[in-house]
Amino acid sequence: MEIKRSTIRAKPQTPNPITIMNRNLVFNKTFLRNYLVFALVVSLVLFVLIHFRYKISLLFAATDAIISVFVLCAMLLSLYFVVKFARTDSLTSASSIRNSVFAGLLIVTVWLFLTRWILGNLFYSYHLYLDFLYASQALRFIAGLFAASLVYLSFFLIIYQQSVKEAMQRESELRELIQKTELQALKNQLNPHFIYNSLNSISSLTVYSPEKAREMLGLLSDFLRIALRQDAMQMNSLEDEIKNTRLYLQIEKVRFEDKLNWAFDVKQEHLKVKVPVMILQPLFENAVKHGVQQCPEPIPVKLVTQLNSNILEIRIENAFDTGFQRFKGEGVGLENVRNRLRLIYGRSDLLLADVHQDVFLAIIMIPVN
Repeated sequence: MEIKRSTIRAKPQTPNPITIMNRNLVFNKTFLRNYLVFALVVSLVLFVLIHFRYKISLLFAATDAIISVFVLCAMLLSLYFVVKFARTDSLTSASSIRNSVFAGLLIVTVWLFLTRWILGNLFYSYHLYLDFLYASQALRFIAGLFAASLVYLSFFLIIYQQSVKEAMQRESELRELIQKTELQALKNQLNPHFIYNSLNSISSLTVYSPEKAREMLGLLSDFLRIALRQDAMQMNSLEDEIKNTRLYLQIEKVRFEDKLNWAFDVKQEHLKVKVPVMILQPLFENAVKHGVQQCPEPIPVKLVTQLNSNILEIRIENAFDTGFQRFKGEGVGLENVRNRLRLIYGRSDLLLADVHQDVFLAIIMIPVN
């Protein structure tokens, strides 16, 4: 059997503004809020240290802590871009490490001179504080490098986490595309024997019953229009799927006449349950091919539904002629249904097939939320 190939084109995705915002930490409100809290905590620690350890007055200590920390934090934001561009190369490469260290030293050095200039001009007449300011430059430089290292590490972890999420999202999209492609291929695996037999029957009917030929041709056209236009990932109500199955059976009824009979025992509340599109037709085709077609006597095909917990069981059974050949029931049709259920629901146990004496039974189990 030749499987008709179908091409599924991935639709171009419009970038999500939230995703773009999250990629740039400067405009990320959550990050800025946390970063502000971090700056306030460090300012408080520095204020306590300056005031209680070095006996600097409250006003000078508070001003020094706020200006020093907030200027440093503002300048350290540029490290985000250093880390971001370093991600394009190996972070362990010599050039990446050298550039990161150089950027950190440059930021801390500029910050040191800038804060000394601001505070020196602000308190130029207070010699006791100026002596403390100049004497603490080495300690400030070390503290600035430590803060820069922490911020750099934080940016690295954030960007690494973002890259992992993006990779997982791309992998998920790829898996979804593969799943859609495989499902579409399975859906397009419409048994060509059914089409060939229908066309042959139409050809024969045109000779001795043109009206039946026209009827069968119209039914076949309607069925193919429904079968081929629906997406492989689409879910239909059980009611709609039963309507599509009836249309298929009406086509086969023209071929087999009184040999083919069917009965549907479906509770009203089960009709609204969502099932994969065209999931019933292969099973009824299986019953017609191995049951009705091979038996000289009329063969009924029955469908019964039953809800057990959160699983809707759809039972399809038909008799077959054990003397003609053993009913295997594991052909392309059933394997197609089993694979589609596995791809859609992620489970491989949603189709059961069994033979009891001269009756073949197939059970589809549909998870119901």
